[in-house]
Amino acid sequence: MNKFLLQFIAIVAMVAITGACNSESGSNAGEQDSEIKFNIPEGFYLEEIYHPSAYEQGSWVALAQGPEGVVYSCDQYGKIYSFTPPKTGEELSKKDVTPLDIEIGQAHGLLWAFNSLYVSVNKRWDEDSSFGSGIYRIEDTDGDGVLDQSNMLLKLQGDGEHGPHSMVLSPDGMEIYFIAGNHTLVPDILKNNSRLPNNWNEDNLITPYLDARGHANDIKAPGGWVAKFNPEGTEWELISAGYRNPFDIAFNKDGELFTYDSDMEWDIGMPWYRPTRICHVVPGSEYGWRTGSGKWPAYYPDNLPAVHNLEQGSPTAVLSAATLNFPAKYKNGLLVMDWSFGTVYFIDLIPKGSSYEAKREQFFSGTPLPLTDMISGSDGNLYFATGGRNPDSHLYRLTYTGDVGADADIADNDKNKQLRELRHSLESFQKNTTEEGLSLAWDNLYHEDRFIRYASRMVLEHASFEDWRDRYLTETDPLKLINASVAIARTDNTQNQQFIHQKLNSINLDKLNNEDQLAYLRAYSLSFIRMGKPMPATSEKIANKLNQYFPNTNNSVNKELGQLLLFLEADGITEGLVNQLIKHTEEKTVSEGVELLDEETTLRSEQYGEVIREVIAKMPPSEAIYYGMLLSNAEKGWTKELREKYFSWFYDVLGSKGGMSFKAYMENVRQRAMSHVPESEKEYFKEISGEYSPSDAVADLPQPEGPGGIYTAGDLQDIIYNEEVKGGSYEDGKRAFEAAMCILCHRMRGEGGAAGSDLTQAHTKFGTGDLILSIASPNDEISDQYAHTLFVLKDGKNLAGRVKSENEDEIVLMPNPFNETYTVNIRKEDVEERGISPISPMPGGLLNRLNEQEIKDLFKYLQSGGDENHESYK
Repeated sequence: MNKFLLQFIAIVAMVAITGACNSESGSNAGEQDSEIKFNIPEGFYLEEIYHPSAYEQGSWVALAQGPEGVVYSCDQYGKIYSFTPPKTGEELSKKDVTPLDIEIGQAHGLLWAFNSLYVSVNKRWDEDSSFGSGIYRIEDTDGDGVLDQSNMLLKLQGDGEHGPHSMVLSPDGMEIYFIAGNHTLVPDILKNNSRLPNNWNEDNLITPYLDARGHANDIKAPGGWVAKFNPEGTEWELISAGYRNPFDIAFNKDGELFTYDSDMEWDIGMPWYRPTRICHVVPGSEYGWRTGSGKWPAYYPDNLPAVHNLEQGSPTAVLSAATLNFPAKYKNGLLVMDWSFGTVYFIDLIPKGSSYEAKREQFFSGTPLPLTDMISGSDGNLYFATGGRNPDSHLYRLTYTGDVGADADIADNDKNKQLRELRHSLESFQKNTTEEGLSLAWDNLYHEDRFIRYASRMVLEHASFEDWRDRYLTETDPLKLINASVAIARTDNTQNQQFIHQKLNSINLDKLNNEDQLAYLRAYSLSFIRMGKPMPATSEKIANKLNQYFPNTNNSVNKELGQLLLFLEADGITEGLVNQLIKHTEEKTVSEGVELLDEETTLRSEQYGEVIREVIAKMPPSEAIYYGMLLSNAEKGWTKELREKYFSWFYDVLGSKGGMSFKAYMENVRQRAMSHVPESEKEYFKEISGEYSPSDAVADLPQPEGPGGIYTAGDLQDIIYNEEVKGGSYEDGKRAFEAAMCILCHRMRGEGGAAGSDLTQAHTKFGTGDLILSIASPNDEISDQYAHTLFVLKDGKNLAGRVKSENEDEIVLMPNPFNETYTVNIRKEDVEERGISPISPMPGGLLNRLNEQEIKDLFKYLQSGGDENHESYK
């Protein structure tokens, strides 16, 4: 075992029961307790000092250090409490922990500053709410030492796990910084006073895919955000955006701000997936979160890269270790918490240019240990809480018992300091663009430091283009032109598009390094996204210029070229993309920059660990998936051979394992691709991709009233939960069941086919959400009882179906679940491999022929179990 770790077992139940015997209210103590296995660094001493759940004080998710050693805490769904930490070896009792006598709570963030308790409430506003999401200041108005009055400083729209979160005091002690998740709308007062130009957009060249399960589909730019405000809450400024769901922020010893952003674990295995990450929150920064597949790659110049990428997890607290009475090695870094896998990491920040890079190590961990928040106590010890989502909640104190030693030297030098000062100077001109600021920005547009280049461009974006137009038109340096072109494109003025194309067309791509090539291609993309597709002659000229570099040896450059050439309808691009699809499938190429947790860490989470282990075992070829998704938008350049390669490819990718949305996404990709196939060829290519037509079986069924659409799981959710669309009668529901062709394979009260499961009792076994997903994405979960057998033949073809008969020489296969008279004979000597098909015999998009009313009728029928006397029909 690593000598750094001292493994021991904390029998929390014994501690809680002992405390309950001495308390006045301990009847529920210990009911939820379980043994927690800790890994604590050598030389540290851990104490459990309180057990909120045992005394019906909820699940603590926020902590703050007040004056005279007082600590404040808040239950995620309840009250704010205060207490004074006990002496070493002692515990708190219920009488030591008192709730504030103020109608406020449900805070994700607490901060003591300016002789007040600032509270970030995370609670949906109801009509009769006395408080809801927002930032509040609680004060002692009569000077008796008791907080007695709450005042809302800013009302917020947004709640839940992606709602308003935490706060931190600025290094100079003059302002407060606040962070919110991506479901929290940016208030107008911040939009109108922003370090980022407030014309943010999704900025995707190709229409992205929304989450196949409906998550965050209506959440648009700018995503999660950071703001600052003065003590009175009268002055507000938006500082940074483009995050998914970071819970906390902290300043390091240099006074620089950092956060720990979350991943979207449902997207594991997809080309746009990003792991959790440490981000440097510089003024005006954008970190590129967009919903669904629209997330920006870290290499886009209009967003910034993470200081450090971690693996999967659920970030909660971030804390500077500078004030902790810990060994000197920790003073210059951050401690960050992961809720899912019960781990605290030490992030060692190392100056790199005007920003930082980082090394990390596990500081301590526990199983199970849902970590929520931590603070540096006035005694120099670390206090941390567990809980969140209502599991058992505990409060701990971690003390270092050895010699702290002298502070470690920061791996810094005068150059790092000078570069940070240069960046700070540029940032000071973001909202006050003087001639001095424009000159400084122009001089640094091609700086080797990316954060300085970014800050320089932001100065230009805050100014009028007319103020620096002459500089741009006379400039010849390619890197300055690229970054300035990005700035012009983001002003949205279509009249300036010609200038961008003139300048970009003069630059040779092969004279640039990979980073600058990617910025160059992004500049073109932004000019099309923001200003529209140019005239055919211009489009052809740009396409011809770029086509000579495709395919490229660099995967990232290749992807950007691919989408640009598809958008511009370049000659031969469809064939080129199919070739890339096949190449990366055969090579099983995984997108760069994504690592998965080690097995030991995954075992700390029952909820997420198993999924990650399965992905590791059957990793999707994410680089190939990128091209598969691009090709779903291609309308031209197809031949029968190219389409056969493309639609056969779905067998290869669906045999992989990704996050929860993986197969549903791929079904949506297949449906979009199929929408571009001529009607006369659709039946053939559906069969190629494992989807068989009902053919003559539908002759006696009622036809849908329509018109239909291409519905995702998210669309179906919106329809079914839309109270304005009422479900119809029993007869309407039965008709929809037949028109959707469900009856061909499924029985309802003894009537229907037998190729699929009996749905009579489905409503008692599955919720509405489960039914939606099983219809919208039938490949997610395929029962062995109804799965087809897949045969991979030596000539590369795939055949799937139910085996009707088999002898020593031949297999008779029934590929079409709707037509058992249609069979295919396969010679055994031609079979390369056989196994369970990853594609369900149930076709995707079955409801696409129905209109919204028919869909509503169908689900009401399913939920009634086909019973015309069901209460929903009365």
